[in-house]
Amino acid sequence: MTQASHLSMFLARFDSLRSAGELDAKPQDGLLFRGVAADTRAAATEPGSQQAFTFLILGLHATESSAHRALDRRRQQAQWLEEASEVWSGVLQPFRHTGSANYLNALPGPLFDPLGPQPTSGAPIVVVTTAGWTVCENLDMNRVREFSTGVMGVRMSMSGVAGLLSQQSFIFPRVLEYDPLTVTLWKDTASVSAFAYKPGVHKTQMQRHKNENLADRTSFTRCRIIRAEGTWHGSPLHVGVDSVPSA
Repeated sequence: MTQASHLSMFLARFDSLRSAGELDAKPQDGLLFRGVAADTRAAATEPGSQQAFTFLILGLHATESSAHRALDRRRQQAQWLEEASEVWSGVLQPFRHTGSANYLNALPGPLFDPLGPQPTSGAPIVVVTTAGWTVCENLDMNRVREFSTGVMGVRMSMSGVAGLLSQQSFIFPRVLEYDPLTVTLWKDTASVSAFAYKPGVHKTQMQRHKNENLADRTSFTRCRIIRAEGTWHGSPLHVGVDSVPSA
């Protein structure tokens, strides 16, 4: 299975509850996956409604140049982003990746190869985590609900975490067609490690998932930011970015 080398990401925040707009369906060289998802949990709406204040456009790309083209074609790709109160976009390169997700050919598997270098000291990073289930007649929805409850507990515990710049969870349309994911923005890798591995709600929930098998597959990916545009909750996330290409 072909794996991606880079991600393109758009985070969009609106002042009123709404649904996402359409994505440009024109083919793009090097684009392996592209989807729009809503943070319905934060909006306290039904996942299937896709009604939210915050949305994600996620692209997986075979080449870095393909990821840059996604940012260059923002207006053509998703004109509705122009209506947002705030948009942050980035070209990301994974430097650590484990587990599997079903975004490539809708078949669960590893997403990224090759991996890039570690980010420079003090550079902000983006972490993407996913969880998925095998959709069949034997799927126990209690497992899905229990895992989702645990995710909400982790999110609540992250208030005031040192080095955490932003957190959000996204669900794609038709809910379990593609794995739900979380996107967190961090000051640096040290902040991520301090949160992920110290005693607390996150570590407890990870152990519970391991013991009770609450999801059929999970993944996490740490990414360096090699291009950033716009702001997110007022932060440009440009400081410390390894390289910002000229126009």
